[in-house]
Amino acid sequence: MPALSQGLTFLVNNSSTVYVSYPNTATGTMVYTSDQAQGDGYFGSSDGLHTVMYTTTMDFVGTVSMQATLASEPVEGDWFNVANTAVSYNALNLRYFPSVDYTNFVGNFVWVRGVVSISAGAVESIQYNH
Repeated sequence: MPALSQGLTFLVNNSSTVYVSYPNTATGTMVYTSDQAQGDGYFGSSDGLHTVMYTTTMDFVGTVSMQATLASEPVEGDWFNVANTAVSYNALNLRYFPSVDYTNFVGNFVWVRGVVSISAGAVESIQYNH
C-alpha cells in the first residue's frame, strides 16, 4: 500500500492496538470496532476511492469488514456496513501462511472504521488508504 496508508487501531484491554487476538478467557465470538479514520469525503475528494488490506493469522476464524458514515460527528446509529468489504474465514479454510486480503470500495464517506468478529486466532492489522 502507498505510504499514506494507516493502521486502524482498536481499543483492547484499555490499550490502543492494531493487533486483535481472541482472548484465552472467551467462550464465544467477540466483536471489536476500530477507532474512526478520516474517509475520502472528509477531505472533499471527488473520487471516493478507498482501499483496505486485512492481515490475519493462519488460525483466524471470523469476519473482518468495514463500516462508514456520512455524518461529520457520528453517533453509533450513523454507521452502516460498506458493501463487499466483508471477508470471512472459517476453520475449514486451510491456510499455511498468514492471510492477506484486500478490497477497494467507493463512496464519499466522511469516516470509516473496521469491524472484527473473531472466534479464534488474530487479526494482525487492517491497513487503510484513501
